[in-house]
Amino acid sequence: MVDGLVLRDTTGKLAFFFNSARPETDVKKLSVRLRADLCAYARTDRVAADIDDYGVAALFKEAPLHVSVATISVKVIDRRLVGADWLRPPEMPAAPPSRFVFASLKGGVGRTTTLAVVAADLAAQGKRVLAIDLDMEAPGLGAILLDSGTTPDFGMIDAMVESGVSKLDDEFMADMVGPSSLADRHGRIDVIPAFGRRSLDNPGDVLSKIARAYAEKINEDGTTSTILDEVKGIVDYFSDLTRYDVILIDARAGLHETTASAILGLGAHVLLFGLDEPQTFQGYTALLSHLSRISIKDGGDSQWINSISMVQGKASDDASERLSFVENCQDLFIKSDLIAPRKTSSNEVPIPAGPFNDVPWEDEDAVEEIEVDDEVKAVDVTYVLHDEQFRLFNPNARRDLLSLPVYTKAYEAVLKKIETVMLNDVGGVV
Repeated sequence: MVDGLVLRDTTGKLAFFFNSARPETDVKKLSVRLRADLCAYARTDRVAADIDDYGVAALFKEAPLHVSVATISVKVIDRRLVGADWLRPPEMPAAPPSRFVFASLKGGVGRTTTLAVVAADLAAQGKRVLAIDLDMEAPGLGAILLDSGTTPDFGMIDAMVESGVSKLDDEFMADMVGPSSLADRHGRIDVIPAFGRRSLDNPGDVLSKIARAYAEKINEDGTTSTILDEVKGIVDYFSDLTRYDVILIDARAGLHETTASAILGLGAHVLLFGLDEPQTFQGYTALLSHLSRISIKDGGDSQWINSISMVQGKASDDASERLSFVENCQDLFIKSDLIAPRKTSSNEVPIPAGPFNDVPWEDEDAVEEIEVDDEVKAVDVTYVLHDEQFRLFNPNARRDLLSLPVYTKAYEAVLKKIETVMLNDVGGVV
């Protein structure tokens, strides 16, 4: 088998590079073959080269993706003009305060409403909560948790734009945070909205801000900062246990670059929301298959899988009806190569048709049969029950929606999940 790697450039064209010095005739022969087989997908300038050619050795210092083609694992370097953050390895869990990312493939699944309920519930327990809206193209968190009197001057969109001009100072950071009047008096909910007051007062400037917000930033030392770097820097700035007990991040719906920053770059526990319908699992198969691929690229450490929970939105209160979503999630993770399929024991003892007390019992066989494969993991799944009261969610108009008696039944399961993760983050004491 030939040792080397494939380079896919920003236009999608391909080239192959040998990981050793090769005779010029070999390189030319491969070049002819690649151009014939790849047609329009072959690079025109240099479709094949060996390690002694200019710039090739540097490619082998990069961590490639591993793509399975038939029975062969192919090393691939993927160049992108946009979407490069999706090639970054997942961050390991961040130190407290706990971070939670609420993500989904589309809107209307209860993601933002759940975040607001979680924030209110934690505040009612005396917790100090910071909620951040990263959905700059379909903002909603600020409108839910803030009012005209508490909306700060700036939001995430302003921070992303201004960071390309100058370093964000403490004063600017303070002007991004607004206090929510919906918090219980025992705790606190601070909010960094997607749009601040200045953007809301000048809506004609918002689209141009969005265009600039997604651009990579060139730092003073010549290095480049992506959206992931910028978002992580802001979240890290506010991650101070003397200020907050927990940070809740509302990610943009879909598979946009800002979603990569939330899912991969923050070291957060990620809640992936969806309904029990085909499009949910089709979209998440694409996402999770990619995460599996970059996990292999990063050396095979898949512990970050434990930081993912699937959340069924608008679920039935009948547990048997929710079982379908659980099974589909298990199949999803198996199909995405994130967990191994459960193996059937070869030591199973057939049960005879006669009376139970006539069954022969072998201690050794029994022990072998209940052995569990450590590699087999169960997908973590929770749910939010469908409740018509929360369909048009506006707690500023109906404050009772954020009262314990009203939201407990629908949100109890996901609230317990949040509590468990927070307990684990601080070693069992919250």
